[in-house]
Amino acid sequence: MSLYVSLFFLLFILDNKSAKQAAGYGFLWGLGFFIAGIHWVAVSILDFGGLPIPVAVLLVVLLCAYLAIYPALCAYLLNRFTAHSALLRYFVAFPAIWLITDWLRGWVMTGFPWLQFGYSQMDTPLVSFAPILGVEGITVAVCLITASLYYAYRERKAVIPAIMISVIVFSAISLKGLEWTTPEASKSIALVQGNTNQDEKWLPEKRTYILNEYLKLSLDNTDADIIIWPESAIPALEFQVKNYLDYVGELMRQSDTTLITGIINYQRVDDIDEYYNAVIVLGQPEQQINHSPVNDRYYKNKLLPIGEFVPFEDLLRPIAPLFNLPMSSFQRGGEEQLNLAASNTHIATAICYEIAFNQTLVNTVKPDTGFILTVSNDAWFGTSIGPNQHLEIARMRAFEFQRPVLRSTNTGITAVFDAQGKEVGRIPQFEKAVLRVDVKPHQGTTPFNRYGNTPLLILAFLLFTFVLGHAFFNKQRTAKNELKNAV
Repeated sequence: MSLYVSLFFLLFILDNKSAKQAAGYGFLWGLGFFIAGIHWVAVSILDFGGLPIPVAVLLVVLLCAYLAIYPALCAYLLNRFTAHSALLRYFVAFPAIWLITDWLRGWVMTGFPWLQFGYSQMDTPLVSFAPILGVEGITVAVCLITASLYYAYRERKAVIPAIMISVIVFSAISLKGLEWTTPEASKSIALVQGNTNQDEKWLPEKRTYILNEYLKLSLDNTDADIIIWPESAIPALEFQVKNYLDYVGELMRQSDTTLITGIINYQRVDDIDEYYNAVIVLGQPEQQINHSPVNDRYYKNKLLPIGEFVPFEDLLRPIAPLFNLPMSSFQRGGEEQLNLAASNTHIATAICYEIAFNQTLVNTVKPDTGFILTVSNDAWFGTSIGPNQHLEIARMRAFEFQRPVLRSTNTGITAVFDAQGKEVGRIPQFEKAVLRVDVKPHQGTTPFNRYGNTPLLILAFLLFTFVLGHAFFNKQRTAKNELKNAV
């Protein structure tokens, strides 16, 4: 409800403002919105970046100021081209322009698609649009509902808003329960949450203890079909622990179990050191015939700025420890990678931040993909709201692709959602534990899985083009009338 109130207030303050004034108000609204939503970024800057509180606050404000540019752009375009028509403004231009600027925010400079409106609607009927239109389609529905309410308030006309809201709500209700994918036989999954202290994780003297703890928790669960460890669960480069990995892999094969773990891969190519944030499979069974190709590893593609790569690093790294965090020089994996295979099931993988990029998963979730796996290490953000937001983002992927999402994290929140987005189980934060669940993999293709957000974006750009054309012809008509009156 607070989202609708906030968005309603934005439309209110933009009313009857010039385009430049609207941009300013849109920027201020966006600044407040993003500071409220992602202030938790300061936790990692303070705890691991080595910077004082005033500098950390400044950096978070600068990040939020950058993100606020996009609602400012939306406000500018809205007031620049739709001042002459309320119907066009609220029912066509506003949702179309918001979608375009939201897409730009998730694409420019690797993108930051956090806090999209659609994520707030997972426990409402609007979530039924997810397997067809994705989180972006739900965002558009939120924009249309808010615009309808404001139009009714502004124009004192309730018929069109009532029709619009009714169509959206009843369409969502009618889609509820529609299944695009089909279940298969259940798999027993064991997700290990090691709860390793981030300050100690990479200390050489702690390596043996951490490796033994993960193995101990896993050996108690070798009756599971698949065992999953979180992002970089193994605190060493892959080649440094080859004997350990071979030993664990053999244990898994003897138990007819597959283990998937996060690890850091190192390669030297053409005298250049290359590091990859990776997920590998140990004890993998032989691949079934008549399935799409698979791999035994995945390399992260969407890297986190500053945390995993530093833009303009020759300039920034000498400035402060923030730009020289451990593991901040990763290379990107391929844009479209093969699924992992475990227990005769294909698994599409996203590491940490990547789970927010649903369009990337469109390229990797195939008709025979059974699960979506996301591994993460949210220890960077402590007890803030960041890990909870991250969990909700992962949950949305279950709705969009109608597949179970397996989320394994170092310090929590480890959780599993079924193909309808219902939580199957979780481990709270900062507990060392194993989550055992039986989950049915699903196969098939949702419309969103097949087409992604491309149709919605094409429609948004076409509608915006129509808005521009309408504004142009209206300006021409006004100029002619003024000339005629002058004569």
